[in-house]
Amino acid sequence: MPPKLLVPLTCALACGAIAVLSLLGWSFGAVHLVSVFPGAPKLVPMTAVLMLLLSLVLAREVGTPRTAFPTGSVGLVVMVAAQALLAGHALRRLPAPFVFGGAHQASPWSVSSSVTATMFLAASAGLLCQARPTAVRNGQVLALGVLLLALLTLAGFAVRDTFLYDLLPGKGTSMLTTLAFILLAAGTLALRPREGIMVALAGPEPGAWVARRLLLSALAMPVLLGAGVALALRAGAIDTRAALALLVWGTMALFTAAVWYFSLVLHRFEMARRLAERDRQVALDQLREADAHKDDFLALLAHELRNPLAPIRAAAELLRLRGGGDPEQLRRTGDIIGRQVDHMTHLVDDLLDLSRVRRGLITLDKVPVDLVAVAKNAVEQVRPHAERRRHSLDVQLPSQPIHVAGDHKRLVQVLANLLGNAVKYTPEGGRIRFAVGAHWDVVDVCVEDNGIGIDAALLPRVFDSFSQGTRTAGRAEGGLGLGLALVRRLAELHGGKVVARSAGPGQGSTFVLTLPRLPEVPLPDGDDSSAASLPGIC
Repeated sequence: MPPKLLVPLTCALACGAIAVLSLLGWSFGAVHLVSVFPGAPKLVPMTAVLMLLLSLVLAREVGTPRTAFPTGSVGLVVMVAAQALLAGHALRRLPAPFVFGGAHQASPWSVSSSVTATMFLAASAGLLCQARPTAVRNGQVLALGVLLLALLTLAGFAVRDTFLYDLLPGKGTSMLTTLAFILLAAGTLALRPREGIMVALAGPEPGAWVARRLLLSALAMPVLLGAGVALALRAGAIDTRAALALLVWGTMALFTAAVWYFSLVLHRFEMARRLAERDRQVALDQLREADAHKDDFLALLAHELRNPLAPIRAAAELLRLRGGGDPEQLRRTGDIIGRQVDHMTHLVDDLLDLSRVRRGLITLDKVPVDLVAVAKNAVEQVRPHAERRRHSLDVQLPSQPIHVAGDHKRLVQVLANLLGNAVKYTPEGGRIRFAVGAHWDVVDVCVEDNGIGIDAALLPRVFDSFSQGTRTAGRAEGGLGLGLALVRRLAELHGGKVVARSAGPGQGSTFVLTLPRLPEVPLPDGDDSSAASLPGIC
């Protein structure tokens, strides 16, 4: 059973237990079961029977769909009985053997008081309303009225030694009856906590949270304050006028403090909501930007994958037309197809690698690696590309090994991507410098070019996926904008970092990769070639 249904079920069981114990008390002459203390009004059998019927209606209604309300007839019986009781009280006539019992001389055939009959009428109508979605609010209002009237009756027992007791409507009502009606009304209110007037209290919203505590304060503070004033009055510490003044002032002060406190709580909730709304808006803007980047990327991917198809189609058409012709022509055609296939393979490999890194599927085989040898392998991969674009490639490497903990293959991929990026973004005939330098605890790899540079607005996002500079006439090569994103992620997996610098468009760019150096491999003593390991190689 859902926790929210435990409250009405518990109230129904407790109410039914009061009624059953009262009936047992009348059957076996146990006065303490029908009255709280000797001389107090008794819970008469008629009230106990009607209360038992309403507790059964409430218990059956817990978790019951509205389309099935088999206990509705029981509720109607209670309503009819309550109306008959009110009519009897109005006419001061009852059929035998029922009699009007006094507050203290009740007999088994005594009928319920007019106040009790009124509460039965309202309580049964409130329960019946819970079966109709359009009437839930009205039923809860009736239950709330029963609850307030029962509390007023209960207050009468606290002041039974004063003239106020004679003015209260429930002076002849049993305290057990009052407690049973409080349970019955509370259970009815808790029956549909997400509907009607209860949504103001039972919801998870900050306003409902504050309302629950304010309601508790509204119920508890006057009772506690009144009890304190009553004790002071009985002890003779204050007179009646002072008691009234203290009661009024104390109620005002306590409610002012409670409202002020919960207003501050609501203010904090509101500030938190505004911060959450701001974060949500930032996340939404980022999502929109990512969606726009995704659309750009899909267009770019289609373009990049389509570009190699034209040379491959032309080469295939040439082979079809000429068949096994000139061997030199066949070799050139094969080279064209090979280059374009390599380009497409590189694009797909970048996509797969970045996806694996993001999902944590790439595991590095970290061993001591000579970064100088890694750099040479990367230069060998990129040099043909640089030569085709007639770039001047200035390579500055230390003469001694420099060791780092890493995966040789992935480190070659990182350096080749940095160099390849410089080659692509540098117009033909440009200059590229590639240098490796070692400090005592780190190794720096610098790739510097005099190419198209990086705009200041793009610089913070240059390592993001699918980020690219604008294509220009000087840049014939394409790309998906994944190379630098892959570089950064692989560098982080090696415990390093990569940064980019550029003075602006047309001013070239510099990329510096920093990796932890293995401490157990010191710099060679007396080796001035460490000038290549000077700080400031970039």
